[in-house]
Amino acid sequence: MKISNELIRMHEEITRGITEENHQEMAVSIAEKSAAARAAEAMPCDRSELEAMGVNIAKLDALEREQNEISHGELEATIANMDELSQLPVDLDGGLDVSSALLPPDTFKLEPSWSGVFSDDDQQDSLISAQSTLSRNFLGCRNLWNSANGGGWGCTGGVGSITSHAEFGFWFRPAVTKFYSIRPLFRFRGYYTVKANDKWYNCKHAKSVITVQTNCYQYNWKGWNSVNVLNERGGNINRTRRFDIDRHTNNSYLLAGGDWAFVRARIQLHARAQGGGSYVKNDFSTGAANYLCVPHVHVF
Repeated sequence: MKISNELIRMHEEITRGITEENHQEMAVSIAEKSAAARAAEAMPCDRSELEAMGVNIAKLDALEREQNEISHGELEATIANMDELSQLPVDLDGGLDVSSALLPPDTFKLEPSWSGVFSDDDQQDSLISAQSTLSRNFLGCRNLWNSANGGGWGCTGGVGSITSHAEFGFWFRPAVTKFYSIRPLFRFRGYYTVKANDKWYNCKHAKSVITVQTNCYQYNWKGWNSVNVLNERGGNINRTRRFDIDRHTNNSYLLAGGDWAFVRARIQLHARAQGGGSYVKNDFSTGAANYLCVPHVHVF
């Protein structure tokens, strides 16, 4: 009972600290994005140089609006098709998991005891959006999506940028003092869209980055290990793909025997779109097929 009460106290304390840390990080990010947007608005418009060269800005603006409308229609059709495909569960048979089968016989399999979702979604920013829900009534899974739109020509402002986290926490009590291998399973079921059409006179760009991160606490935080599992970007890009993969990462931390340790496994979704018609969406939420999970962590 003493151990149980102590663990409950530690759990409440550490998850409260993680939540406060994320909220602070997201607040700082929102403030930085707002400051960057205000600075961009204050910059002189670069169209004056084009006008000085005899370029008809009005015709370019009309062309931009026409192309953006066409792009928007194509994008809506693409998203509708991907959403329809996401209604049925994805049946993936990866065969024998050889790497897990070769783990040492004394390997611990930790299940999640906490999860949380955080985002620097700013209600005042019309270019970005995000939404999250619990998935399948299972603590190790989350439904999460975010998206970003660009605006204008993109050379001075017109940037939509958003970062969202899905975090999962696991408790472990080492038996002896040694370096432990921490091996989370990150599971992705969803899709992404990255679209931009850059021209000589504008500055359009789109980017989707998905990162998995691991950290461990015992007396202090040991430090983040980060790996990008997706990094799609470009000025001229039109890519929509299912992203149905399982990824393990290998991490090592020195832990003392007899004292509880807390493992954080985090999935980070980043979307950035610059210039009108540019768009990015990371969707791990729509329908029965889409979700994010860290169902377990192997420790040995």
